[in-house]
Amino acid sequence: MKKIILLLTVGLPVLTCAQTNQAFTLSLKQAMELGLKNRFDRKVFQYNIPIAENDLSKSKKGWIPEVQAAGDIQYTTQIQPTYIPKGFVGFGEPGLLTLGAKNMTVFGLSLVQPLFKPGINTNVKIAVTNLALQKEKIRGDEMDIKNKISLAYLDVLLKRLQFRIAENEEARFKEYEELAAGKYRMGTLIENDYLRAKLDYKNAKVKTAMMSQNDSLAMDYLKYQINIPEEDILTLSDSIETIRFDSEALQPESVFQNRTEIKQLELQRQENKLQLKKVRQNALPSVSFTGYYAGIYQNQDFHYNESKWWAPHSYLGLQFSIPITSNFINKNEMTEYELRQDQLELELQQEKSAIQFQIRKASDDLQNAKENMQNAKENYSLSQTIYKNQRQQFTIGVFRYSDLLETEKSLDKAEQIYIEAVYEYLIAQVAYEKATGSL
Repeated sequence: MKKIILLLTVGLPVLTCAQTNQAFTLSLKQAMELGLKNRFDRKVFQYNIPIAENDLSKSKKGWIPEVQAAGDIQYTTQIQPTYIPKGFVGFGEPGLLTLGAKNMTVFGLSLVQPLFKPGINTNVKIAVTNLALQKEKIRGDEMDIKNKISLAYLDVLLKRLQFRIAENEEARFKEYEELAAGKYRMGTLIENDYLRAKLDYKNAKVKTAMMSQNDSLAMDYLKYQINIPEEDILTLSDSIETIRFDSEALQPESVFQNRTEIKQLELQRQENKLQLKKVRQNALPSVSFTGYYAGIYQNQDFHYNESKWWAPHSYLGLQFSIPITSNFINKNEMTEYELRQDQLELELQQEKSAIQFQIRKASDDLQNAKENMQNAKENYSLSQTIYKNQRQQFTIGVFRYSDLLETEKSLDKAEQIYIEAVYEYLIAQVAYEKATGSL
């Protein structure tokens, strides 16, 4: 009984941990979507949206009147006497007279309502532009994340292809070793050729194990990019043969609309233009409507409940503010924003030129890679046919093992060229997607 309890105690945590592991079967598109959902850096980027929205909401409140409540209680322990000249209100001689209340209390409300302040509307437009810019930056960050996930996904497919070819190579060398062992026992093959076949088989097994390790490392890196636990089971539904991209031939103007770099520069240029407008508006006067109402208490003590000691006080008015010396600073700021505007214009032209080159190069690379992959695949199929023919000739004894190894070298070279061609094609496909902004 104790042994059963001990086994349950040890086994339950392991079982619980195993049950928490999840299994995923993902295409490339699903992997990118899951990665965008799981990754913490994207969640960090998303906070920029509510921050920008809050700035927009704050800027819209610039027209709200400023209302303040204020209170002031002053108690004078010794009132300053006032000089009274001779003959004033019955004074025969000049003297000092103490006038006033010891307790002076004021409770009031003040209001300032902007009537003319051009910078407020400009601030709202700046905040709207900044919100659009933050959304575009997030789109750019998401494209970078999708690009990383795409490359990691394709790398797993490449490693799977390398592993599959290594397994085929191991199977061939195993067959060589078995054929060589039979010939050696029958005395039709020298010992050195048999040992060489045995060594080649062992090396092929090591190569297969290394390819398996590379496959596992590539899968772990893909899980990291998607941000799922390493213990989860991930199956890729796409393969080298079935994976498809949604690339379409786009016109240059459409590409410029898709590229986030262009949109970000255009929004930066728009924001800088608004900032320049705001600086120019700082030289204009501002006009505000003002109002004030207060209750004033004057007495020798603190009998606030006696209404006869309270007196109202109020006024209405207009407040003007005309900047004078600040215009000297505005001139420097205007120069700075004007220079920045020219700089952004040049950056935009350079970015368009760079994108045109990227698209042209990505399109050429994709076309070349596709042709190279097709040719490499045909050569790989041809090498398989040659291998099968010479294996039969080696079996019946009309082909030496050293000659078979020469064919094996050609086959191995065809395999490597095919693997490289497939990888170059997949990378070219991702690069084209990124260049056209359709990733």
